[in-house]
Amino acid sequence: MRHYIGKRVFVAASTMFSLAGPAWAQPPAVPVSGAELQAWFAADEMAVAGVGIANGCHFINKGPGTARRQTVYCPAAAPFTVIGEARVDGNRLCSKFVYPDGSRYEGCQEIFKVGENKFEARMDGAPRTVFYRLVR
Repeated sequence: MRHYIGKRVFVAASTMFSLAGPAWAQPPAVPVSGAELQAWFAADEMAVAGVGIANGCHFINKGPGTARRQTVYCPAAAPFTVIGEARVDGNRLCSKFVYPDGSRYEGCQEIFKVGENKFEARMDGAPRTVFYRLVR
């Protein structure tokens, strides 16, 4: 009988905490404006580090215009660095890279603030990467 009561207390406590959601939930995602993205490039060449959601590769990016440097660390491959392009188009960050295996990335992403200095890049509404600004 005691075990059964323990389960009820646990379920009740779990329900209570899940109903209290906003106090425990993450802050809402806030879009980053194109002006803010431009300011990041002006301040520190938009130095960021993060992880790709689909492939688990870690990256560090820095540099403006056609001198955007991206260093990538993937679980099953040797690290590499490529030079690509980055620009702000409206409220989106657009970039282009060609990787050592010949694959290419070219696209524009919306950037959302999802925590303290934590951001998410989304393409067509789907999250692609989570990253942090490398600020002093």
